Amino acid sequence: LTSQGIHPDGMVGHSVGELGCAYADGCFTAEQTVLAAYWRGRSILDTDLIPGQMAAVGLSWEECQEKLPRDVIAACHNSVDSVTISGPINSIDKVVKELSDQGIFAKAVKSSGIAFHSKYIAEAAPKLRKSLDKIIATPKPRSEKWISSSIPESAWNSPLAKQSSSAYHVNNLLSPVLFHSALQHVPSNAICIEIAPHGLLQAILKRSLGGECTNISLMKRQHADNVQFMLTNIGKL
Repeated sequence: LTSQGIHPDGMVGHSVGELGCAYADGCFTAEQTVLAAYWRGRSILDTDLIPGQMAAVGLSWEECQEKLPRDVIAACHNSVDSVTISGPINSIDKVVKELSDQGIFAKAVKSSGIAFHSKYIAEAAPKLRKSLDKIIATPKPRSEKWISSSIPESAWNSPLAKQSSSAYHVNNLLSPVLFHSALQHVPSNAICIEIAPHGLLQAILKRSLGGECTNISLMKRQHADNVQFMLTNIGKL
């Protein structure tokens, strides 16, 4: 995108997407971004974690706090009525069945057997911190363009929020994804470009940002020609 003269006025990342924000914000080099993503996954795989599961549910963030059992975590606040929950496999399966029986949307999502953004992966944090400390020798300050989705807005002036540090990115792995809150800072007439292997967030973005925003994805799963798809959508800008 940069080679085409496209430069963002703002950036929001969903979960591991904040590594992309670090790159776009000039806090990471391309090499640091790839290595940080690698060690994020490697740290999870090298830790003996309980079998976990995640699921998308058609509840508000507040309803999740009321309805979920103690061992199930509200992990990603995607939109007003869309939350991804995280927890042990049996507990998630039980919640999905109970909500479905009540006529509430609930569906398991692929997370490779990991309960991301919850206490169930906390044991992987020291490994990730150790690896990131080597990659991010001198953390750079985050600019105002980068809207954090891993730290509550009330703490945006905290030392943790100020830098794209190893501590920031470990916190990203463990903490809830506050995507809905972050999206409230996107202007109503913005052009929003989703950078991902597939435009998974398009429906959420269209509902959350309203009709005046232009939402564009750059890749589509199983599309016959993703180069053509990407160039066509860049043309729509």
